[in-house]
Amino acid sequence: MTLQTAGARQVNNSGNKAFPLPYGKESLWVEIPEAKLLGFLQPRSVILPENIPELLRSKLRDPAGASPLASLAVGGRAAVVVDDSTRSVPSAILLDAVMEELLAGGLSPSQVTVLVATGLHRPLNEVEQAQILGGWKGRVSIECHDARNRDRLLEVGTTSLGTRILINRTFMEADLKILTGDVEYHQFCGFGGGAKSVYPGLAGAEAIQSNHSRMDWKGTGCGLLEGNPVRAEIEEVGRMVGVDYLLSVVLNRDGRIVSVHAGDVELAFREACRAVDHIYRVPVSGYADLVIASPGGSPKDLTLYQSQKAIEAALRVVEPGGTVIVPATCAEGSGSRRFERWMEEAGTPEEVLTRIQGSFEMGGHKAYQIARAVRRAEVYLYSTLSPDKVSSWFLNPLRHWGDVQSFVDKASRVIVLPQATLTLAVPRMCPGFLPACEFET
Repeated sequence: MTLQTAGARQVNNSGNKAFPLPYGKESLWVEIPEAKLLGFLQPRSVILPENIPELLRSKLRDPAGASPLASLAVGGRAAVVVDDSTRSVPSAILLDAVMEELLAGGLSPSQVTVLVATGLHRPLNEVEQAQILGGWKGRVSIECHDARNRDRLLEVGTTSLGTRILINRTFMEADLKILTGDVEYHQFCGFGGGAKSVYPGLAGAEAIQSNHSRMDWKGTGCGLLEGNPVRAEIEEVGRMVGVDYLLSVVLNRDGRIVSVHAGDVELAFREACRAVDHIYRVPVSGYADLVIASPGGSPKDLTLYQSQKAIEAALRVVEPGGTVIVPATCAEGSGSRRFERWMEEAGTPEEVLTRIQGSFEMGGHKAYQIARAVRRAEVYLYSTLSPDKVSSWFLNPLRHWGDVQSFVDKASRVIVLPQATLTLAVPRMCPGFLPACEFET
């Protein structure tokens, strides 16, 4: 069992310990008797690089399976893709490193466009754009991808799964296509990052919907890479559009860069995936009847749309009929009006599960994931949302954080996941693990 208790504090002589859980930009504490604790499962600690700018520079100049970035900057226009505000990526630091090499190769800032891979998420506001651009604000142009603006999309072909792919016009018309971002676990793509910045990040709405409609296909799941049909299609699109270069980082639980990977989009991505597994794949001795799982605080808990990932993480280690408690502010609400409509129009979770079989819709898929979750476990949400709203989404509102102790008192085995969105907890008795998408529904 990997039991890391950094930050824990002894409460009294009865063998209880208290553990912090991120909640927005603050922390909540939960007290657990040691005899009941299967694990307080955190990412492994790793040594931080001493000089991040120098590490970035060295990787861009000695990349995996590609020429140094500066040698690719031979004229024309460059598109540098960055993650949107739902990811805790230090994009300004990555942009600084990329721009240094592009300018060394002969490009001027006016030849560079920063593209925000929003997928179907909201566009960035001015403050968020300024944070990404850093010192390059006003020197390079920035564009938030709009998946529903057909005029800003170009068709590039059809995948082997039959998906018609339309991609952002600015990206497709660029002479040099560069992706940046972090790599972390993803619920059905296996890992986020790499060519996922293009598809679904810069794709048209219909293709994005097709991508998400396959979330339950055999071979999909958190941490599953080889044999994952959704990930395979993502990389097929990366080859179709001609991605020239990837700069990926892996972050620790505090959002600090711990490793850098650059070069060929598939080689560098797989290097980063191995680093993620080393830090974030943690074993546990068995299943618990109570799992307390934080998405990891802001921005991961800004909406229920994002916080649902913590529920999914908890399902991997909770026994059938057990209890899951998720502290997430959901300060920006559900994150999807379509999700709310699906929930409002359903009388029971079973109706949601039936509906998606005949009508897949983005937003509706989150309703499906939550409906599926509450079939396996009792799920409680501690948030800033009204209790009536939470109940209407088939979740149980936890009105006071202090009430969590009554659940701990009743439980016999407890697992705590303070960074549930990042961590892949694997029960040791399993040959691998049981992805949530394979739970009986």
